[in-house]
Amino acid sequence: MAPRRGSGGGGVSFASSSAWSVETSFSMDMYESKSLFIAGFAFDVLLALTLILFLTWACLIRNHNGQKKGLIMAIIAWLCFMITAIVYEIFFLAEAVVTQYYNIDLMLQVFFSDLSVLLIVYVFYNLIHRVINRLTDSGKPYAAISIVHWVILSILTAISIAAWAMYVAFRVYYVQGSTRDIFELADNMNKVDSARVILFWVVSLEIFAWVLFATVKAGSHRFTSRSPLYGLIGGSICWFALCLMNTVIYIKYYLEANDFVPAYLQTATSILQFIFGVGTLIGILFCCQNWHHIDNSMDKPPMTMQYPYETQYQQYPQYNQQFQTYHGQPQPQYPQQYQQQAQPFELQPSPQPQK
Repeated sequence: MAPRRGSGGGGVSFASSSAWSVETSFSMDMYESKSLFIAGFAFDVLLALTLILFLTWACLIRNHNGQKKGLIMAIIAWLCFMITAIVYEIFFLAEAVVTQYYNIDLMLQVFFSDLSVLLIVYVFYNLIHRVINRLTDSGKPYAAISIVHWVILSILTAISIAAWAMYVAFRVYYVQGSTRDIFELADNMNKVDSARVILFWVVSLEIFAWVLFATVKAGSHRFTSRSPLYGLIGGSICWFALCLMNTVIYIKYYLEANDFVPAYLQTATSILQFIFGVGTLIGILFCCQNWHHIDNSMDKPPMTMQYPYETQYQQYPQYNQQFQTYHGQPQPQYPQQYQQQAQPFELQPSPQPQK
């Protein structure tokens, strides 16, 4: 999910003394091919509509664990990123004339892009922890794995915040026209952002390795069905491919050449982002939706045999053995209450501790 960090419109009108009130005109002449731009725009819109469907799917999943909440937040952040990217592309299609406040849209675009990536990594880690817990006899997580993953998330968050702060400073310098400092800042920003993308790619490889390890180790005595794990494998493969694509682009055009991405590659990026992004979310959603196949095998309370206590049986009056005679014939005296048959013991679920 690498945002297109363009420099803005093609023309500038100095009609106001305020730098942020300066008008900028957008034009399709800045792009090599209009058809390639429209094709990339169509896939961005299609991905945004697909994210809305995925958000509805995630809300309908009957799973109130942490991975569902994190997944919903990740989809919302990804959707916000796509909306801000589409708004920026509409400026070129409409050849609009706007003020420099359009840079705020670019700042939000980068913010939601970094946030969605962090949340997806969090969802993967959460699912991996829950799967690994099933592989232990005690059902408790490995403390070392959880600590290492939280440290990795902290490092990713710190470097993402640093990269976004540098990008905000870059856009502010661009608006104010500080040409002396903007080139040095842009060079440092590209290095930090490229390091962030490479680190996310390494983490995506680690995620795929953990998912593959858990799937191989999962046995029938731990999992009633492996279908959630198969969905998680597919999602992790697509996520790894998406991170690898961004890593290649950043190394090629931000670290080595320090140039803009060509138009044909921007269109290819939009298409591959749609394919790999949809595959990632489908795998995660399928895993979360079918998670009850795993939980039922371990969380269902056992059925135990319980015998009734002595106090559960009712005490009935004894039959009166005295007889009355009528015309010399013995007549039995019937009891006022008939003895009821005691209920046999029955299967009852063992009481569960109160949470």
